[in-house]
Amino acid sequence: MNDFFIKQLRQLKVSKKSRILLAVSGGIDSMVLLNLLKTNGYNFAIAHCNFSLRREDSILDQKLVKKISQSHGVKLFIKEFNTVEYSEVNKISIQMAARELRYKWFESLSNKYEFRFIAIAHHKNDSVETLLINLIRGTGLSGLHGINQLDDKIIRPLLNFIKNEIIDYAKKNNIDYRDDVSNKDDKYVRSKIRNRLIPIMQEINPDIINSINKTILRVRDVEVIYDEVIREKKEKLIVFKNKEYRVNIDSLLQESTPKQLLYEIISDFNFLDVESVFTSLKSSSGKEFINSDYYMVKDRHELIISKHIHNDNVVIYKDITNIKSPFNISFSVIPYIDCDYHKNNINKMYIDFDKLEFPLLIRSWKKGDKFIPLGMKGFKKLSDYFIDNKFSLIQKKKTRLLISNNEIVCIIGERIDDRFKLVENSKKVYIVHF
Repeated sequence: MNDFFIKQLRQLKVSKKSRILLAVSGGIDSMVLLNLLKTNGYNFAIAHCNFSLRREDSILDQKLVKKISQSHGVKLFIKEFNTVEYSEVNKISIQMAARELRYKWFESLSNKYEFRFIAIAHHKNDSVETLLINLIRGTGLSGLHGINQLDDKIIRPLLNFIKNEIIDYAKKNNIDYRDDVSNKDDKYVRSKIRNRLIPIMQEINPDIINSINKTILRVRDVEVIYDEVIREKKEKLIVFKNKEYRVNIDSLLQESTPKQLLYEIISDFNFLDVESVFTSLKSSSGKEFINSDYYMVKDRHELIISKHIHNDNVVIYKDITNIKSPFNISFSVIPYIDCDYHKNNINKMYIDFDKLEFPLLIRSWKKGDKFIPLGMKGFKKLSDYFIDNKFSLIQKKKTRLLISNNEIVCIIGERIDDRFKLVENSKKVYIVHF
């Protein structure tokens, strides 16, 4: 086992000089990994999480880890968490809470003390259990590849060892460890799979762990090919323009598996209800989908995805030179003589300063809004202006107006109201830089 372990570390690009942060619970897996690293002279420190879930057992786990770190002269970091409170506040399971807490802490330690790797003692059985959990809950291809041996700086040197090999090594080397009694509690999904489902599967195939791991390796190879095809398809179907992602619906529906391809596209933006979105593709325009980060709408022949659109109003006082949120706009005033106002464009808008009444207001458009587009004489409803200029639904939603005394000064980044344009006797210019 030792020789194969060293080979695994070499494949992971880990040298004897690499600074490693080792996660140690006190259980058999992490204690064996600790022993292997120490025996082979690797450079590591220990991180122990006390999740305050098992009372006296948690205290005894911590004592054992502290004892072994002192005996080996290894730096030890200990962190106690209120896992139950974190779980309740974030409305997630205890297991998920513990996972989030430990990985955030590991990352912070890694950044602070410049550890190159974070070593976790996952093994083959853990990878199989993860696959089965994902399969039972329903998953895509990525949920069938088990646990990765390398995730950025996280390494799992024991991932190619089965549990029995780890147990045998612990016995032969008289390694002290503690049993986690919660592993025997079938109220957890993983424990139920480990203690009940896998033994049934082993009755059919005693070597089920290795068999499923062979399948995992094949799935990973297939996933590489699949990802290459998906990447090529996305490049053809998705156009990024004006900070929006546009998917041509007709082209998408001509694909052999349009629903799966749609899932791969929208899941990048954390939209997961592919059934609802796919159904909307054949309906009339206007169907909207919103999450915490993105806004998506079915518009004519395209599915348009944009960063989440805020409807916050912003008051602009005379002395304000810029705003950062919810959008980035700067304001300046210069003498009219210094201004080449003929260069009006979507990034800079030149307005007659003396025609403004402060404070100004930036807001989204609303039904009934009208203005006199630059170069025209009569009023035009914004809704008609949008139609004439073929605004998409997202463009309409993104539209922001600069208002002075309840009058539209300009559609920011689009067009100035003719009443606020610069004329020959203008003295000062108000520049809106979007």
